[in-house]
Amino acid sequence: MPVITLSNRAYPVNTDKCLLDSLLEKGERIPYSCRSGICHACMLKADMGQPPADSQTYLSSEKVNEGYFLACQCLPESDMTVSLPGRKHTQAIITAKQSLSPTVVALELAARHPVNYFPGQHIRVDTGLNLEKECYLASVPSQDRSMVIHVQRKVAEPFSAWAHDSTEVGQKVSLSSPRGLHLCGNLPDTADQILIAQEGSLAPLLAYARDTLSLTTPSPHTRIHLIQEASSSDNHYCIEQLEALAQLDSFSYTLTTGRQDYGQWLQSARPQPSPIRVICAGDAPFSTPIKDYCTDRKNAKCILLSSELC
Repeated sequence: MPVITLSNRAYPVNTDKCLLDSLLEKGERIPYSCRSGICHACMLKADMGQPPADSQTYLSSEKVNEGYFLACQCLPESDMTVSLPGRKHTQAIITAKQSLSPTVVALELAARHPVNYFPGQHIRVDTGLNLEKECYLASVPSQDRSMVIHVQRKVAEPFSAWAHDSTEVGQKVSLSSPRGLHLCGNLPDTADQILIAQEGSLAPLLAYARDTLSLTTPSPHTRIHLIQEASSSDNHYCIEQLEALAQLDSFSYTLTTGRQDYGQWLQSARPQPSPIRVICAGDAPFSTPIKDYCTDRKNAKCILLSSELC
């Protein structure tokens, strides 16, 4: 049984249980979100020992060489001494606030120092008021002057209430270094792609589509169809940006209202076995039928992004 040492505390762990669950059961406070290797919230560093290769699949070669790995993807094979990596922080100012829909607000953030990020990644926003939240970026660094996050209004969620009701232009916040999969760089090319966003979760998919279809990222054979779900038509947002993308032959979109069975939709729309990538942003009940559709098809690849991030 491998022994994992964290902060001078040694834990025997099972080889058939992911390290994230083992450490959480021991009472360690390991951050996590998607549990699928995409968000990188549970990233740890192996200071001694070698993490399994499967736990480094979604990381850059630089991170792999430095010993980083994802606890949610790690089935320990040998003893390791691990640590929680620190994150760099920079100050930023809210330079714009825009209501995108009755349930979603956009905040534009101008950082004091340059922040290198990729579309679809996320940052932690610290308000300085004992409120902080990991938020997906809706912006594209090659196209937008500042970083932009979308925050959905959620019941009994203090950060959501702050973003919607208390923020003002000129307010200062602290931003952590970005994390998450580089969707445009870490994934193999797939011509047909379907992006499905639950209400309030459009940000990473919109950023990914804008970057993938931009002139700076040539993808002549890529075809993207984006689906945005909302509880009512009033809650759809970023329609102008979607319309602009739809001027390209390689992009189309659908707006839906009410909960849909997207697993069944995919079955009807894509019964043929040609390769397809599905990127879904939503909670577990929303994402599970989509994941099941992809699991049953050899040529369908599914990436799940957590709706817990704003």
